[in-house]
Amino acid sequence: MHRLCNPSSQSRQIWDTTIMTQRWRRFIPPSILPWFSVFFLVILVLGPTSFLIWLLLFTNTFSVQAITVLDAREHTTAAARTIAEEQLANVPFEQSIFFVAADSIATTILSQLPQVRTVHVRRQLPGTLRIVVQEKTPALLLFSHGDYYLVDAQGIPYEEARLETLPGIVLPTIKNNDTLGEVSIGVPALSQAFVKFVTDVQAQLPTTIQAEVAEMRIPSLAAREVHFYLNNNWQVRFDSTRSAVSQLNVLRRVVHETIPAEQLPRLEYIDLRIPDRVYYKGLDTFTGE
Repeated sequence: MHRLCNPSSQSRQIWDTTIMTQRWRRFIPPSILPWFSVFFLVILVLGPTSFLIWLLLFTNTFSVQAITVLDAREHTTAAARTIAEEQLANVPFEQSIFFVAADSIATTILSQLPQVRTVHVRRQLPGTLRIVVQEKTPALLLFSHGDYYLVDAQGIPYEEARLETLPGIVLPTIKNNDTLGEVSIGVPALSQAFVKFVTDVQAQLPTTIQAEVAEMRIPSLAAREVHFYLNNNWQVRFDSTRSAVSQLNVLRRVVHETIPAEQLPRLEYIDLRIPDRVYYKGLDTFTGE
């Protein structure tokens, strides 16, 4: 006699699957069975894809919800955010972050805000626009027609200087004596070479003749000269188109070697504008050398 054994669990599962497959084939005609497999494959592929498209384009999951502006002063931050919001108003699909033109926003900020030197716009999922702004560093203050302007190293006035926008440093200040010349924001008013000349002389004058600069003046915005008024009541006139170092060397020799020490307290001005000539005037003398 043979003893019958109970089939194992695995064998039982295979048996059940075979039975179920045979039952399904009874209900599905043989001609449709291959297409039935294709149908299920299409559902598996298109289902998740359709859901993803719906999620991206027809919901606010990836809409821009926040605009973050970094490394800028308060008024620049507000202006940059306003520009970004205006650009976002034209973005389709509920302002989807995938359709935000980051380069266009950066270009608009640079063109409309002269105080901005560089700007980088990044899109961060799911819905944040990140704007990193680097503002210009002022090289000097320009006073003209009763207003002060922040001027960059290229000689471009980029912003009116107000108490709340002034940097926390002391800047060289130039006063324009021309009452007809106009200053426009974003338009070059001084040459780059002139700005460098002025800042170089401003930095080196105290050690050259032991006097501090109290004020600087120019006859006009197009002038090729600049007048330095010192705290010892002297005035030194420079040619801004020639080397600052060479003129400062001449000034040092004139003050320490040429002019008698007893005349220095009565000195009014030293004129270095003429090449190879120096003119200086005291209260009662005028000399050219």
